[in-house]
Amino acid sequence: MKIKIGIIGCLGKMGKAIIQEVVAHDKTEIVAAVARSNIGEDYRGVKITDSISDAFKISDIVIDFTVRESMIECLDAAVEFKKPLVSGTTGIEDMDLYKYSSKVPILWSANMSVGVNILLKLVKEAAELLGGEYDVEIWEMHHNLKKDSPSGTAIELGKTIAETLKIDFCINRQFPTIRQKGNIGFAVSRGGGVIGDHNVMFVNSDERVELSHKVINREVFAKGAVKAAIWLYENKRNSPGLYSMQEVI
Repeated sequence: MKIKIGIIGCLGKMGKAIIQEVVAHDKTEIVAAVARSNIGEDYRGVKITDSISDAFKISDIVIDFTVRESMIECLDAAVEFKKPLVSGTTGIEDMDLYKYSSKVPILWSANMSVGVNILLKLVKEAAELLGGEYDVEIWEMHHNLKKDSPSGTAIELGKTIAETLKIDFCINRQFPTIRQKGNIGFAVSRGGGVIGDHNVMFVNSDERVELSHKVINREVFAKGAVKAAIWLYENKRNSPGLYSMQEVI
């Protein structure tokens, strides 16, 4: 029996890539596709709907890659219908996901790429080894249509380092005079069709250690999202909680 998956935002770049991956995978099938346009049209064997609730009713698990407002609807529907949710929607850093995940399984990650989640592990290890003796700078670049800044991935990298170093996390984009010790700096670039580049630098007066990740193909996020959905359904569908790609890999 295949896992029945519903996709929210099915006509977006990520939505289309995820559906392609769901259809191709031998463990999954697409049963619901939600969008704001082309309602009623057939897409990859299912009719497009604008009802998030209907998608949750007929799906075993739902994948959401949309915007904050749609994600809130997804969270409410997940609780109502007791269905697990996988989401890669960013710009929700101030949202309390725990009030939803206490009732249903939710897997949220700012980046579904396996490589980026390995980068998070490497960054944590680097921070542990280097301690607080190095200044930390995080640079990211994305396409010119990306709305949130810094990216959710950059913020996750910063939070991981801050937690490891036991310092308060805040987003510092520039320094008024000289650089304050213990601050994590962020630099952001936007241009063209760049899918996603992230670079973490640990710098002192003698050397610079850099860890980086560059996305070559957007399909890497789709593959990660489907991998996450299969993991969450097979392992945690009856266990409410907030999960991440760190547990999947």
